[in-house]
Amino acid sequence: MTAEKFRFDKRAETNFVQDAMRRFLCLGLIATGFLARLSAAEPDAHLLAGTWRYDATRSTELSAWGTLQLVITVDGPHVTLTRQLAAGRRTYDDVTPLDLTRPVNVVPVDWWPDNRHLGAYIGGDKTKKIHAELLDGGRMLRLSADLVLATQQGERAVNILSDYKVSANGAQLTLIELRSTRNDPIVYVFQRVTDAAADAAVSKGATE
Repeated sequence: MTAEKFRFDKRAETNFVQDAMRRFLCLGLIATGFLARLSAAEPDAHLLAGTWRYDATRSTELSAWGTLQLVITVDGPHVTLTRQLAAGRRTYDDVTPLDLTRPVNVVPVDWWPDNRHLGAYIGGDKTKKIHAELLDGGRMLRLSADLVLATQQGERAVNILSDYKVSANGAQLTLIELRSTRNDPIVYVFQRVTDAAADAAVSKGATE
């Protein structure tokens, strides 16, 4: 083998290796970008998950209810909000299942528990149409719900904007609601509780 041919073969081998490395690097960048997009498309609301107890001293009055406990369960993009309401012997669980990958969640409503003493009941097609999105790195869940309420004056379309936000230390959750039917916001402050404390709070609310 001549020296010139040897140099040519070495250059060809070097070019082949460099080309293979460039191809491998490009594939790695494409895979990384795909995984990043996949991760971004999969909402993560685990920071909101837990059992939260209503703090009456820092919140808007519950009106006809005595106690309120909020349970948030998270399974991937699926989030379920359960409001456990109690007053004396009366209890009611208001359950709202959400899929954060959907543009709109249509949630059946069998009963309207908010301000029930004012004579407002669920109307229309008895559903809530909810747009849900995660903000602030998963620390806040924002809902925009449209529904129809039936009153003595007739049916009325209502929009409710709700922000569920967890504190930086994860110990407190604040819910701010803006309803199209009232001028002032509704503010509920919750403290994170253990399962034992949550069960005790529910029992107390049921016996008061």
